[in-house]
Amino acid sequence: MNDASQPSPRAAKAQLPANQRYNRLATWSLVASFLGLALILPIAGSIIGIVFGRRAGRTIEQTGERGGGAAQAAVVFGWFGIVEVSIVLVFVVIIVVAAANS
Repeated sequence: MNDASQPSPRAAKAQLPANQRYNRLATWSLVASFLGLALILPIAGSIIGIVFGRRAGRTIEQTGERGGGAAQAAVVFGWFGIVEVSIVLVFVVIIVVAAANS
């Protein structure tokens, strides 16, 4: 039974106050950081995660939306992804140099 006095779920979602909405940019920044950390999008995913995570954090501070933790996690995972890529590159250079000298 659908009561005409109650709004549809989609309309109810659109009417949520800002402090109950989850910031989509925080979600996408976390996804991008995970892709960078998993070496699927090694450098681009990490950089996008850092930039979008910082932007989402500033937006969340201004609007009061939810997702501050996800935005911070995206920045941290983005930096971990960049460090991971750097370590992998150092090992590749060491292996190439060692192979060339033998």
